[in-house]
Amino acid sequence: MTGQRKIWLVTNAGSGSVREELLANVDDVCAEQGVRIAARSHFPNDSIPSREDLSALGVETVVTLGGDGTINAVVSALAGWDGAILPLPGGTQNLTPKRLHAEASAEEVFAAWARGDGRRVRLQIIRARSGMALAGVLVGPGTSWNDVREALRDGDPGGMLGAVGAAIEGTAGNSPVRIVQPEAGDREGYPLVELVPHGNGLDVVAYHARTGADFAGHTWALLRQEFREGPHESYGPFEKVTLASTDGEPLDLLLDGEPADGDTRETFSLDTWPVDLIATQPDDAT
Repeated sequence: MTGQRKIWLVTNAGSGSVREELLANVDDVCAEQGVRIAARSHFPNDSIPSREDLSALGVETVVTLGGDGTINAVVSALAGWDGAILPLPGGTQNLTPKRLHAEASAEEVFAAWARGDGRRVRLQIIRARSGMALAGVLVGPGTSWNDVREALRDGDPGGMLGAVGAAIEGTAGNSPVRIVQPEAGDREGYPLVELVPHGNGLDVVAYHARTGADFAGHTWALLRQEFREGPHESYGPFEKVTLASTDGEPLDLLLDGEPADGDTRETFSLDTWPVDLIATQPDDAT
């Protein structure tokens, strides 16, 4: 594609795979394809650009290089904007970029967009009382394993050991969460429930630990940041799902991997992206 285009680059150096070499590769592609980085923000220390900021510089594309939480923050801040956001995979799980670009690397995605291969899409998200999730929602005491993930990412062995102990105690000792509407699964609840959006509705994946072997397998999967390999049951798709605490305590929530305040009962519904995102794979992921 010829002619100079302007982007605003939002990076998060604390994300799982943002490195100087990757940033240099982005600069190289810009030079080769006539793309100008009009401004940069270093999230979360810098504020996310406003619509007025972008308009003043003539920017029509915001490029994010960070994890799912970074992408969520940018999309939430720019809801209703008439430009588009290009999320590059720069985190650990990269669930949102996988919906848009399959398994392509950040360099491959950015180069494809720079060549003009990207297209605007609006896929499905999860709408909750406390915000939205582009990739998914985790609910229940098992969300305490997020602290283990953060310690691993920070390279903090001491913090990781402490977090593992707290996560095991929290997952085993705190009250589970039930699927109450539509009624599904074990009425005694689960330590962790995941909600995943796609074009047909919300999938509910309930992770359990009914036996010592289940708990050991679940713990090992979580330690490797692959909790989806743990023992689980799947339900759905549903248009709307209500989850509730089994003891009247507030639910623990992670929206796209970031903690959020929960009530004793929370309803999650299917919604649409509030701003255009750019996909580079041949067919929309749903």
